[in-house]
Amino acid sequence: MTISQGARANQNGKVFEDMMIPLFKANGFEIFTESELKKIDVTNIKRYVVKNAHYITIYNEKGRTEFVIVDDLRKIRVEAKYQASQGSVDEKFPYMLLNGIEQYPESEVIFVVDGGGYKKGARKWLEEHIKENWLDYKSKGKDIKLMSITEFVNWFNHEFS
Repeated sequence: MTISQGARANQNGKVFEDMMIPLFKANGFEIFTESELKKIDVTNIKRYVVKNAHYITIYNEKGRTEFVIVDDLRKIRVEAKYQASQGSVDEKFPYMLLNGIEQYPESEVIFVVDGGGYKKGARKWLEEHIKENWLDYKSKGKDIKLMSITEFVNWFNHEFS
């Protein structure tokens, strides 16, 4: 049985996201979905991660990102994109960044982009627009970072170990 390119891309993206779960757990974070969170009292849980965290997009529709990291009062939204071969993930970078600036409720945002299959100029565009404070996002209280998976692991261990 052959698997379509789109199905393989979805599978690779899921594996990429799942690589982060042991990192969170190793640093004392519990993992919950939003539906699980609705059923429990988290006031005594200081460190947890919300998986498949929802938000309202720039199109005024439901969207989701991979994670929201909660460490007491600090909340960090994490959007992860993996593309190992040619595809359309890189075409989503402007949409992703605009949602990060305008729609994510968290002030800290991390885009984890890896795989090397995106167009050469796409990651560079994203990196430059973050560095250049596109749409003056810093004045809106946003702190946006772009990382590879390795950079994210190093950053996370430094921040939360």
